[in-house]
Amino acid sequence: MKQHLILASLVLALVPASASSQNVLLVQDEAYPPFMDKQDGKPAGILADIIQAAATRMANQGAFKLDTVPWSRAVKLVEGDRAHGLVGTYYKPEARPWIGTYSEPLMTEEVGIYCKPGVANASWAYPDDYKGLTFGNNTGFQSPGAAFFALVDAGDIKLEEAQTTAQNLKKLSSGRIDCYVQERLTTEIAINKHKLDNIEFVANASEEKSFIGFRKSWNGPEADAFIEAMDAAIVSLREDGTIDKIIASHVGS
Repeated sequence: MKQHLILASLVLALVPASASSQNVLLVQDEAYPPFMDKQDGKPAGILADIIQAAATRMANQGAFKLDTVPWSRAVKLVEGDRAHGLVGTYYKPEARPWIGTYSEPLMTEEVGIYCKPGVANASWAYPDDYKGLTFGNNTGFQSPGAAFFALVDAGDIKLEEAQTTAQNLKKLSSGRIDCYVQERLTTEIAINKHKLDNIEFVANASEEKSFIGFRKSWNGPEADAFIEAMDAAIVSLREDGTIDKIIASHVGS
């Protein structure tokens, strides 16, 4: 009997402790190119490429799933304990208290202010000098920052949300909103793609780092091992220049 117990222990020791990582689900936005996108029904974009490259360097962690859905749904999946990590979140502990751990940063994004020509100028202090204007925002995005949303809550700025960057830019171009705050690269790609020539870049609002935000309720040895392996993989991708190459491949495409 003792020999059987020893044999059973050896067999268990040979099974990777992280085998259940096959059940780990990460979610990203499906309409935020070039960072997060969906192509042929599969996750695409800069952040998806970084996550997939990281997966190849996560020794003994097994497989995990990356899915792509509308951003508002991605947020709800993680908040509601139906997914483990939100890919592409900024560091927003007050707005997203259900995120317990942030990964190593995936990349840094510049967040710009875009307005109808003549509405604002670069000397304005953001967001206080923009009181009285109507802004667009991607549903659920925190890009405009906490001070901006405080002015929205106070009624000093009016906010209208749409699902995608393209939708917000078309509203801005048609005069339905006054301004829009969003990451510069994705915004300028969309402006060029849709040939919108009546939108003015005013100034940078901020720089934001993108992370994977892991839900607070997912904890313990499995979570710790997965997050540690993901962080190590991201660091190695950054240090050997792979992340820069991934970004360059999308900018040039």
